[in-house]
Amino acid sequence: MEFFVAVVEEGSVTEAAKRLRVSPGGVSLALSQLEGTLKVQLTLRHRGRGAAVTPAGRWVYNEAKSVLTGAEGITNVAEALRGTLIGPLRIGCFSTLSPWLFPRIAAHFTNEYPGVDLRLAEGTSVELQRDLREGNLDVALLYANHLQAGIDGVEIVPVRLQLALAPTHRLAHLKEIPLRELENEDAILLGVQPSIGHVEDLMTAAGMKPNVKWRSTNVETIRSMVARGLGYTIIMGRPYGDYTYDGFPIAYRRIADEVPENAVVVAYPSGTTLTTKIQTLVSFCRTEFGHEGKEADTEGVRDGMGAL
Repeated sequence: MEFFVAVVEEGSVTEAAKRLRVSPGGVSLALSQLEGTLKVQLTLRHRGRGAAVTPAGRWVYNEAKSVLTGAEGITNVAEALRGTLIGPLRIGCFSTLSPWLFPRIAAHFTNEYPGVDLRLAEGTSVELQRDLREGNLDVALLYANHLQAGIDGVEIVPVRLQLALAPTHRLAHLKEIPLRELENEDAILLGVQPSIGHVEDLMTAAGMKPNVKWRSTNVETIRSMVARGLGYTIIMGRPYGDYTYDGFPIAYRRIADEVPENAVVVAYPSGTTLTTKIQTLVSFCRTEFGHEGKEADTEGVRDGMGAL
């Protein structure tokens, strides 16, 4: 059943074999044995064109996923009783968050739970939540205000939007800045949904329309441009150091306007029973990152989160 599920999810015997680290011949044999046992054709396999799932195969796939999930749950109980964690843990991470969150998660699990095969997938919150629904990820690290219907999240750290400016900016001497003060200035904003909508909604509520000169999907590109005085940005967090990749300082200031509450969450499909591995991940994240999401101030508080 595990081999069959892998073939359905990967779309071919060859890719399923790579995922399972077995030979393609072994996967084909397992499929033939399963079809022989059930006396029904599950896939249509064509050399060079992958494997298509038959209607009966789709039904069996859904049932097989349930059986395998139940088996994993039993394994997790045994692991908990033994005090060990093993097996894959597929973590998705919103692309702007992963530089600050995932390296420490990876280091912790590598040192404390070497039996866990940690896997990373980066992307937009829309892509990650699609993968959660399709069973391609166990959990995803993203923002609470990105959560869609059918996806729940456990909060690990609260975060607050703030402004990032060049230290030489005319308003950089202030501890907090109303957004209206920036109405006629160039903005450099993240070009990823739903972040685009959230920032523009915030600015509309403040009674202004942003003059967006550039958008980028890379937070470090935005930070470097801001540090060079090319515009301001609105950012959810603050990496350590307050310097860009090219060595320029950058200033963070509190937004004086009312800003919606937000948090980084460990997200999963609604109704999911959290395994021991996921519970361990949540516990570590709360301990490791829980104190880092407070808003920045002029005294040099260091946040570890990425952009909105």
